[in-house]
Amino acid sequence: MSSEDPSNIELGDVAAILFDEFGRSSTMDAKTFHKTTYFIEKKINDYGGDFVLPYFWYKFGTMTLTQNSPVTIQYDEEESEVLCSKRTSDLSLTAQQEDIIRNATQDVLEVHNDIGTEGLTETMYEEAPYDAQRKYRKLDDFIQWQLYKKDESETSFERDEIHRYVNEFIDAFPENEYPQYVNELYLWYDLLSNRLNDSETTLGDIEELVEIFWSIFTLELAVNIDTGLSKEEVQRELGIGDLVNRKQYFRNELHEQERKYLYIEDESPHLVEAADTVMASQLDFTEVSAD
Repeated sequence: MSSEDPSNIELGDVAAILFDEFGRSSTMDAKTFHKTTYFIEKKINDYGGDFVLPYFWYKFGTMTLTQNSPVTIQYDEEESEVLCSKRTSDLSLTAQQEDIIRNATQDVLEVHNDIGTEGLTETMYEEAPYDAQRKYRKLDDFIQWQLYKKDESETSFERDEIHRYVNEFIDAFPENEYPQYVNELYLWYDLLSNRLNDSETTLGDIEELVEIFWSIFTLELAVNIDTGLSKEEVQRELGIGDLVNRKQYFRNELHEQERKYLYIEDESPHLVEAADTVMASQLDFTEVSAD
């Protein structure tokens, strides 16, 4: 490393100082790590450094690439823990580099102490490449708020409000840039409309269905939004052997729900025609709303 070249700052350097400033020697949860490192990169560059954070956009914001670094992430059911084997005593930075990283980290952690990880996530989404990402966040946040107040087996929940958020997401979806996902988008919309109109549908059912399409599409965003990472790097970070096969898994889930909830057993011409009319009216409604 050139002693005066701040471009040689690495993720392990940032993580070591982050954990030191965070007040815990080597650990934090994954969500906090991803969000804080995203903003620390920006602050480092504001202070005159030249740190390029390896990251990509995924389901709930950005994820920092930890492969081939001293950082590892362990997941245990609903919990996660980020570990860094590098300590501040291991750093070989110049004094200027360390000051830049430490000042940047202190700035971000001060904001984190004020608004928390969710607040950082909200700010991050203001910079998301697509408005559809912000609309999905609002949809997901509302469903999670409903789940916070009610059990997932609850059938009495704010269906109309969820439908409103779904429509906003549909309107914001970048169809021109991702035409290959339009058919699945509207199939997903039809399924959600059908399930929301069914009084026996539970809140958990809606949460599961909402996430299926987002899982398909964000696997595309992870590699299509250019952040300098390769498809192979993203696959390794997500622990996925092949993104195409993973997307197909979620597509199968979507079509399984189609067979279960939209399939017409009595395929008489009148019933099929009626179903086609309903689907066409839903598509027309969505397209008009998007204009």
